[in-house]
Amino acid sequence: IITVYDAEDIPHPEQLLIAARRFRDGDEKLAVVQAPLQPHNAASSWFAAQFTLEYAIHFRVWLPALTDFNIPIALGGTSNHFRASALRKVGAWDPFNVTEDADLGLRLAAFGYSSAMIPPPTLEEAPVHWAQWLPQRTRWIKGHILTWLVMMRQPIALIKSVGVFRFLGVQISFGASVLSSLFHGPLTLL
Repeated sequence: IITVYDAEDIPHPEQLLIAARRFRDGDEKLAVVQAPLQPHNAASSWFAAQFTLEYAIHFRVWLPALTDFNIPIALGGTSNHFRASALRKVGAWDPFNVTEDADLGLRLAAFGYSSAMIPPPTLEEAPVHWAQWLPQRTRWIKGHILTWLVMMRQPIALIKSVGVFRFLGVQISFGASVLSSLFHGPLTLL
């Protein structure tokens, strides 16, 4: 098992054991286990509070729903636990993609692998100012658009590799990610 954490992360003390158990109990197609990210500084600013709410929805509702339906997920950048053999088979991370984690989640699915979520969170710091939030969000949206464009270069091949249902799930998941960015400005003003 290969685990990825950001240097400033504070993972739950039992997260590694629970991830290992999830792999032990899963089948050989389970390639990655994602733990939820949870900001620890929600009270420090309005931005941090909004970011915390967004992460709660994303990691506690959206991603578990996608994995329950076996729809490919765009992985978060940290708190990922990979089956080493699966990671090697798909060529690991794309060094040219600014959201290499999201790309990797989709490539794993294209190779027939599945993803799962585990409950113990990893604490991290949310951006507290617009100047911190904007570059991060811009990079994420850019990366999601580029990842989607790369995956859609050969849509028929993608459908054959993941199936129609999972293909539609990818469209909804990435479409929602990109479309939601259009609403950030107006919702912030409200």
